[in-house]
Amino acid sequence: MDPDQDKTDDLLASLGDVGTEVGSENPSDNDWEIVLSLETSLQLMEESSGSSIVDVYNGTGVDRIVEICRGRAIPSHLRGKVWKVLLTDGMQVRHEELISVFEMSSDQMSLRNDCQRFVESANLSNPPEDHPALTSLLESVLSTFMKTTTEQYVQEKNLYYLHLLKPLVTQISNENDLYVCFINLVRDYIPRDVLNKDGLPFHIFRLLLLYHEPEACSLMDSLRISSSSFAKGWFATMLSSAIANLESVLVLWDIYFQYRDPFLIYFLGIVLVVNAKDHLLEMKNSPGGSSQEALAEYLTNLPRDLQPDDVVDFVSIAAHYLRSTPNTFRRMFESNLYGSESYLTINTISNSSSPCRRVAMQSLCLPVSAEELLTSIRYAMSSNDEGSETSDYGPASCSSLQKSDCVRFLWDCRPAEQYNAGHLPTAFHLDCGLMLLEPVQFSTAVQGLLLAQKEAISVGSIAGGEHLCFVGSGREEEDQYVHMVVSSFLQRHTMRVSLLSGGYQSLHELMFSEDLSVNLADHDVTKCPECINQHHQETKKQSPEPNLLQKLQQTKKFLPSLSALKAKSVDLKGKFIDYIQQSPELSHVSATDRGKSKVYRGIANVFSIEDEEDDPYSSDELIESLDPNKELLNSLVKLKSFLKSEGILGYYHCSEVMANGENFVGYVVVTDTHLYFVREIDNVKGEVTVARLLNSVIKITSKKKHPELITFKYGHLIGDSEASAADAIGSLSDAQSPADGPEKTDSPSDSALITHSDRFYLPKNSKEFVALVKKVIDKGAETA
Repeated sequence: MDPDQDKTDDLLASLGDVGTEVGSENPSDNDWEIVLSLETSLQLMEESSGSSIVDVYNGTGVDRIVEICRGRAIPSHLRGKVWKVLLTDGMQVRHEELISVFEMSSDQMSLRNDCQRFVESANLSNPPEDHPALTSLLESVLSTFMKTTTEQYVQEKNLYYLHLLKPLVTQISNENDLYVCFINLVRDYIPRDVLNKDGLPFHIFRLLLLYHEPEACSLMDSLRISSSSFAKGWFATMLSSAIANLESVLVLWDIYFQYRDPFLIYFLGIVLVVNAKDHLLEMKNSPGGSSQEALAEYLTNLPRDLQPDDVVDFVSIAAHYLRSTPNTFRRMFESNLYGSESYLTINTISNSSSPCRRVAMQSLCLPVSAEELLTSIRYAMSSNDEGSETSDYGPASCSSLQKSDCVRFLWDCRPAEQYNAGHLPTAFHLDCGLMLLEPVQFSTAVQGLLLAQKEAISVGSIAGGEHLCFVGSGREEEDQYVHMVVSSFLQRHTMRVSLLSGGYQSLHELMFSEDLSVNLADHDVTKCPECINQHHQETKKQSPEPNLLQKLQQTKKFLPSLSALKAKSVDLKGKFIDYIQQSPELSHVSATDRGKSKVYRGIANVFSIEDEEDDPYSSDELIESLDPNKELLNSLVKLKSFLKSEGILGYYHCSEVMANGENFVGYVVVTDTHLYFVREIDNVKGEVTVARLLNSVIKITSKKKHPELITFKYGHLIGDSEASAADAIGSLSDAQSPADGPEKTDSPSDSALITHSDRFYLPKNSKEFVALVKKVIDKGAETA
């Protein structure tokens, strides 16, 4: 064994003690289920010996870790191992030979001095005699990194790298693992071009702030504070340079890595700016005002006092913003910000030659692509269930729009004749020409649309939604009024305003190969300008560019007559409300119809599942209903039909907890005679993995600290008494986990032999479930 390596390991182990206080409890006092599941999963990964986690968990290893942690702090003694899994996607890392002998150039000396000063001021709670070894380690990692990536030494960039290494070096004990995790962290989470004060990340941040909090964005613009003046360190170090408490950084990174979403930092920044909005306004209105430098410094230090107990709420609020944001900006900019070679570059792209930066700078508001808009609308229209259960943690919640967050309330701002020749079924018409020609009529139309939006949301219409997306034609000469209207809404600080990228033209092109009459309402091929232009596209390309006069004449041609605009806007409000009220999906129901209507159920109900129109499985392959005369164990069932079968007294969404700590999601089902567990295979089918007779239940127990974890013990009574098994169940007790083998228990009248057991984790309705089971068992005992 290399003595230098031993010394390094001892040093890193001592630094790891810094994180033991995070969470303020010992592992035994933490959620024991998390600790047990994590230890079991990590042990299986270590035993794979050369295989990837994908081999061990059939492609779900990292997701398994995320599911166990559920957006919570990781136990301190497991943090380093879990970070390594999340940062490397569970793959076996390739160890690098770290540089230990350097050519003593001026850059190398500067790098060494930076590392030395950082170690002395980092407050890592290590003794002074360890400083040289730690300095050498940091210098070795950064020198190897710069050699591998051919980066040049820049002091500002180097200091940011050191701030990224600070949390890592306290948790990861192997120097090669430390290097690999560091390089993956920089590649996957630190945006490119972040050291440029006019870099792309800051233009994206402004667009997102404008979308969610236009008032705060307007305040920042009025104070002339650029995002780069305060957010550079946030983005470059994932807030580690801005937060004074190392424990807070560790907990923040615990949750951050579970999301596996590099864009989370933008929404964390939005939360910070929104919370500082009132104070910024006070500073602006104070006598003499405040300088830009003072305001920027105040914003930079906003995360400084963040405490570990505040981290979960901090990330939860940011996740709310994240989930309610259209995903188009990700597809537009992600490849330009992250991935290979996405290091803290400062000169990769000049201001004038960056198309992405130019798009971000010139965007009036957050763009939404035709693909996302069409997918969102189709999802809302074709979804027959009452909503899907959403999660507040993990990548699934970060990567897709849920039903409540779909962008589907559209304001079609094209000329009236174009709208009448075809439009999306959820789009309402707004004549933008009224804004200049008839301001009063325009205001009436806007108020009618806003009222229609509120009505649509309140009754659960497929056309309802908080997001407000404006649709133009996609032709610049026609959309000048659209941009004016969007600007007016932004000036009034209207939240969640977006603009369809490419306009209706891009939508039409996307659907041209499909049946337009199915996807569009009132579509008329003979009058639709997009259909006409599609047939003459080649001729149009060969025609000369029209001059300015022709463009003005073309613009005038598309404006409807003033009288037509007036007539249309007078009864606009009434038509919108009639449209909503006459929709068969939105009709009100009486008390006798309770349970039939979906209108008033705005959230998911995991206990009410309906059939889908298109079922990929035939009835010959899957069991659709409960058959008391059929052995169901290991049978495949059609979930939605099976759970609504006659004879089922209740079913509850839960997880089956195995002895090795693994969990399987599904439904526990109660009948008059049996207890079943149906393990979900996908959202259509499931497998019956547990089938127990209720009269074989000997004990039902749970932990006092964890009443959601229910243990069922089965067996048979022994002895001379004729007392039933129901007498042996008793109330819930603080029992231990079930034993692996047969277990003998004593009661006042009987003793019982425990032969097997099951454990179910019910985050909701655990008491209701146990009460139902005991009621059925008692009823069966009375009948017997």
